[in-house]
Amino acid sequence: MQVSWEQITALASVIGVFGGLISVGFLIYEVRRNAQAIEGATVQSLMTLEAQVFSVLAEQAELYVRGSAEAAQLTAVDRFKFQELVAVVMSLTYSAYVQHQQRLIDDEVWEAYVNAMFLRLEKPGFRMGWRDIETGYPKSFRDIINNRLAVGAAAANPKA
Repeated sequence: MQVSWEQITALASVIGVFGGLISVGFLIYEVRRNAQAIEGATVQSLMTLEAQVFSVLAEQAELYVRGSAEAAQLTAVDRFKFQELVAVVMSLTYSAYVQHQQRLIDDEVWEAYVNAMFLRLEKPGFRMGWRDIETGYPKSFRDIINNRLAVGAAAANPKA
């Protein structure tokens, strides 16, 4: 059997297509692995920041507990310090928000940060502290926080 140039060209084209498909498959695999690595690094970075926030809160535990219960009863100096503690917590949440918006963390991780933040916002003093500093954050972030607060308030007071 004699092979013509047309047959050789056709065979080379088929082999080229298979090679291209294998290359595309490998590229997809590598992009997914890279995305997972980036998400893992982002979560690790947030966890490191979270540990720092918890350390600051633990160092200022007495003020944080008093302020969360009733910020209005604090002295002017303590209220300033308490607002900074609230800002530390909210900045952690904002960092998670930015990472979520950039699709560097998934919905489940973002939801964990939101849930933790709203446990804090249930305390009247913390909520007051948020109101004092909220304009320091972008409107999109404030809207998420304030809309969720409004839903929580409506659920807590259904007759209003």
